[in-house]
Amino acid sequence: MSDNKNQKDENKKNVSQVEESNEIEDDFLQDELNELQAAEDQAKKDAQADFWPLLNKIKELESQLQEKDEIAKNSQINYLHLKADFDILQRQTQQKIDNAERDAEIKVVKELLPFLENLRKSLMNLTEEQQASSLWEGIRMMYDNFIKSLEKLHIRPIEAIGLEPDAQFHEPVSMQPVEDKNLKWKIIQEFQQGFVYENNDEVIVISPSRVIVWN
Repeated sequence: MSDNKNQKDENKKNVSQVEESNEIEDDFLQDELNELQAAEDQAKKDAQADFWPLLNKIKELESQLQEKDEIAKNSQINYLHLKADFDILQRQTQQKIDNAERDAEIKVVKELLPFLENLRKSLMNLTEEQQASSLWEGIRMMYDNFIKSLEKLHIRPIEAIGLEPDAQFHEPVSMQPVEDKNLKWKIIQEFQQGFVYENNDEVIVISPSRVIVWN
């Protein structure tokens, strides 16, 4: 009986030692696990500590880039507006220069028109003998060359004979009867030749034709 009791006590002791050993091992593993968890948490904190400054720097750079993009965009818009204003000013300046040149040419031509009209009337009233004269032939060539020179300046004689009077280009000075009924209310004679400046859509009457109309 004594031996059995001793054996039981021994077994209990062994079981107790095993349980105690297991508890010690569990505590050790738990400590190791806690240390690993703590190390992992610290690593995350360290990583975040390194990451946030970098993230802030990236945001700062993005903000600066956006600001520069806005400045570049505004500069481009301002440049386009400035260029448009400059182009308008350039066109207006060129238009003023062209108009000044045109007005100067028209002014000179106006001064020459009485002389040109005298030549025209003289040539119209030539006798056959005078028309055969080399002197008058030279005067006719001078008159024709004068008309051609005016055409280079966009100035031409106003058409009149056989047309109905146009208030913009013709100034009736008298009316005369004629036998041809096809000329009713039409211009039958040019008392004074008129001239007009025409360039693209611009039309300026320098001097209207003074005409005689059928009555």
